[in-house]
Amino acid sequence: MTYLYHIKRPETVTEETPILVTLHGMGSNYHDLSAIAGKQSADYIQIDVQGNRPWQSGYTYYVPNFSSVPEEHVILETLDALMQFLKETYQKEKLSENQPLYFLGFSQGAILSLCLGILYPQRVSGAVILSGRLPQFVTEKLDQTSAKPSFFIGQGQFDPLFPLPIGRALHQFLTENGYATFYHEYATSHGVNGEELVAVQQWLTSAFNGKLQS
Repeated sequence: MTYLYHIKRPETVTEETPILVTLHGMGSNYHDLSAIAGKQSADYIQIDVQGNRPWQSGYTYYVPNFSSVPEEHVILETLDALMQFLKETYQKEKLSENQPLYFLGFSQGAILSLCLGILYPQRVSGAVILSGRLPQFVTEKLDQTSAKPSFFIGQGQFDPLFPLPIGRALHQFLTENGYATFYHEYATSHGVNGEELVAVQQWLTSAFNGKLQS
């Protein structure tokens, strides 16, 4: 099954125009994160991608039932499908693979965004990770290239799904492996509060303008 998507783009697009791909959480849809990046000082393209599997009142990119199929197989298959979808979408929308590519994901979308940044470092410039985690198998598949995407990590202090130690361990792993990482904890559960939203938009503004500090 392919993915439904919504795209918004400026009038003029060049090979320097950033592309932001949003990936929602389980049971949601491509509207969920459509406004989170806000109005940026730099022109950018946003592609909101909807999961292709029905889940509760919305959709998901994969069903996290790893009792019969290993997590690694399920997630890698999903990543391959997303990258193939983007390749086809670039052709359809007349975009270039040379344009800076960023991901913004929440929960399951955050897991996928994180995996894409680490496993496709030559393609991905950075990612916003909201209430996510790093699958164990990814730590064993680091691409030891000089390319190092940058990450914004937002961790809820009261997140019951991905508790605080998970976010702190992720931050430690990324920094120890040389990734430029902005990590912050917010007084929220499994969600995004106003303070976090402002920080995300500020980070994206810096990223799109090429002003992220390493």
